[in-house]
Amino acid sequence: MRIFAGFPVFASISIFLAGLSLIACREPQPRVYTEAAFKPLIVPRTGAGMAGDMSMPVNSSPVDIEVTWTLPEGWMPKDSANSMRVGSFLAPDPSLVNMGAMDPRAVDVSVVQLAGDGGGLKANIMRWMGQVGIKATQEEMDEFVDTAVRFKTLTGQEGLFVDLTEKLSGDMTQSKTIFGAVVQTETYTVFVKGMGDQSRVEAVKPVMVEFCKSLRIEGPAS
Repeated sequence: MRIFAGFPVFASISIFLAGLSLIACREPQPRVYTEAAFKPLIVPRTGAGMAGDMSMPVNSSPVDIEVTWTLPEGWMPKDSANSMRVGSFLAPDPSLVNMGAMDPRAVDVSVVQLAGDGGGLKANIMRWMGQVGIKATQEEMDEFVDTAVRFKTLTGQEGLFVDLTEKLSGDMTQSKTIFGAVVQTETYTVFVKGMGDQSRVEAVKPVMVEFCKSLRIEGPAS
């Protein structure tokens, strides 16, 4: 009889088969899965109207109105992760549209509708200022709103234009600006905001003015 590593061959085989038999007789263990529940990130507000507050307006209740508009030539609808937008577009430089060229720096235009005052007119303008690095005192904000250009929508609601380019300090860090409009009544607020490179926003501004004037706000609360 041959000996391998101090044990008879048949003894080694017997031990090996016995081990397999024990493994085979064990009942299969159930797999355990851990379910992870992911919650949306809640960003704490730093205070309504503060320049560092980059959150959306504080009042996001639905409102029973319908906002429509006339879409300018060359504007492209775009998908947005922001569910508060009722309209989202890329607005290219009009001169490039006429040439049939694409504009990689097209202005991001959004239309948002909210119930009530949407968190406050001045608070929202201050929030926009914070997004492009502008700071303003309460007195400067009061003057800015008092002197803002007013307009009428196609359905007769009064709005005001918000042009932040005039508030830029010329600092090299302030490369972007915002031109938009706010239509506010006792029951709802509609925001139109165009944000992008200063030169692009300035080029698109005349088209945005007509876009805002083309708004039709209709419904029981209009």
